[in-house]
Amino acid sequence: MRPILIPEYFKEFSCIGGACEDTCCAGWNITVDKKTYQNYRKVKHPEISVKLQRYVKRNRNQQDDSSYAKLLLDENKNCHMMLEDGLCSIHKELGEQFLCNTCATYPRQFTQVGSIVEKSLTLSCPEAARVVLLREEGLGFIETEEPKDTRGLISGEINLNKHPLFWDLRVFTIQLMQSRKQPIEIRLIILGLFIQKIEQLNQTELEKKLPEIMEDYLNRLDNEEFIESLKNIEGNLIFQLNLARDLIRYRMSAGGVSSEKYLSILSQLLEGLLLDEDDNQEVQDMDKSIAKYNQSYLDYYEPFMEKQGYILENYIVNYIFKNLFPFNYNSMFESYMMLVIHFTLIKLHMIGMASNEQNLTQEMAIECIQQLAKAIEHNSSYLQGVRKGMEDSGYTTMGHMFVMISN
Repeated sequence: MRPILIPEYFKEFSCIGGACEDTCCAGWNITVDKKTYQNYRKVKHPEISVKLQRYVKRNRNQQDDSSYAKLLLDENKNCHMMLEDGLCSIHKELGEQFLCNTCATYPRQFTQVGSIVEKSLTLSCPEAARVVLLREEGLGFIETEEPKDTRGLISGEINLNKHPLFWDLRVFTIQLMQSRKQPIEIRLIILGLFIQKIEQLNQTELEKKLPEIMEDYLNRLDNEEFIESLKNIEGNLIFQLNLARDLIRYRMSAGGVSSEKYLSILSQLLEGLLLDEDDNQEVQDMDKSIAKYNQSYLDYYEPFMEKQGYILENYIVNYIFKNLFPFNYNSMFESYMMLVIHFTLIKLHMIGMASNEQNLTQEMAIECIQQLAKAIEHNSSYLQGVRKGMEDSGYTTMGHMFVMISN
């Protein structure tokens, strides 16, 4: 047996198969591990074997056994093994044991911290998004065990010798994000100030001062004068909207988006906030766009979040856990910046949808987050491009994070 750490929601998830409103068999590359590839070459099923020979091809530029081969997609970016009902022909005809690691484990994601394997769900799956985001009580975690030979692909790992304060930082970060004394925007700003503070210290200073610093920043949630000063920080909607337009434009040009559902959400955003561009990539009237944003925020987004703000809290906590935050990028502040970008895009899409539909419902929020996860979180080249674009533009300071987060 081996020790594992899982969110409480993990055991509640099960694939709903043909009842799912989306498909996990389209829209992204599907890697095939070496063992499965070798098994595919031995399949004797008359129809399946022909498809496997034709559509499963070696990744000659990959040395990793986990990405030994790949499943080719058709012109619509659908897997050739998908049946008309959206189910998998490999699973149906050969059995679950013939699925590659990617397909057998999705939407489960495995990481490793020291000797402990951690499991979570990625929210690009609609049912996973519901299971994770709709927990009004928030996300909790449990330690348990499983057989050592349990199937799974480790997607990230933390060396505790290299990052001895990982657990202290993770527990603090999740505790801060789940402290509902203040709106999620305030909690995010405090997290950024905390990370900015500790990155100024060397390792010896950090180990000595971290408990005191963590206590200080948690106490700030109750400091009315400090909270009021954060609330008085003026956001810059022109900056937010222009940055979002750049990110969306870059995403649309980086290989295209095949999801009709996401394109529909994007259309609602652009129409709802009057962000459609002319031939010179300019918005006709930014003042009207800002007015639309403010109206939608006040009429729909803010009232919705007052009652169901736990949805975004759960998104952030799940992101922190599954991505091994704050060590998933080159620096802790860079990890924070990318979290803020995800948050900002989700918020903008929700406000745009609400403006267009004159309403914001739980179902709309779940679909928005799920489709953004599918269009963005699984595209590493897009995320790398976003990171580089932020650096090239000089948008990597806490001041810029303030502007992005503030209402």
